[in-house]
Amino acid sequence: MARLERAVKRFRLQSAHNLLDEAFAAHAPELLVRDVGRPLLDRLDDPAATRFATSLLELRLLAHARGWERVNGPVVVLACAPAEEQVLDLIALGIALAERHCRIAYLGAATPAEALTETAAHHDVALAVLHADRDTLTRPQTAQLKGLRCPLITVGAAAPALAGQLGATALDLDGPTTAARIAGLARRESSRRSDEASPT
Repeated sequence: MARLERAVKRFRLQSAHNLLDEAFAAHAPELLVRDVGRPLLDRLDDPAATRFATSLLELRLLAHARGWERVNGPVVVLACAPAEEQVLDLIALGIALAERHCRIAYLGAATPAEALTETAAHHDVALAVLHADRDTLTRPQTAQLKGLRCPLITVGAAAPALAGQLGATALDLDGPTTAARIAGLARRESSRRSDEASPT
């Protein structure tokens, strides 16, 4: 961690990549964010270094996620709340879901409520996951998200508050079974829809 922190503070891109290679070899992606990414960002007090580290971690996680949109399984859409910019935990969760045979539709940071509801309506989404560390939704955003045509899971620091507003289910992002629970919910929802669509 100390070597990675020094590389980031000195903006040494290749050194940081090499050290992240070691970190990815030693940690599953969802644990890398918890055990390496967040502690690193917490230790940085220079906004430029923090931005550099965040961008580097996001780039590496997305590279690791390559192909998650082609997985054969129920579709789970991942989005940050409209005022939420932090994506690292969401990407790591997506990687864990892809490993559990969920196909990922990733909308990223500061997703407009309309974009999430439109995606859920038109792409056969089994489940939506909304990440937020702040419970700042406007009334129109709340109304739109309540109209989602699939079950909604909230994660992040504001998950319980948002779940109450939206009629969603809040899950602990760091829970050891969170990815497995979401994948199981997505499979059950997908099976339910298939049963409803099958002729009797």
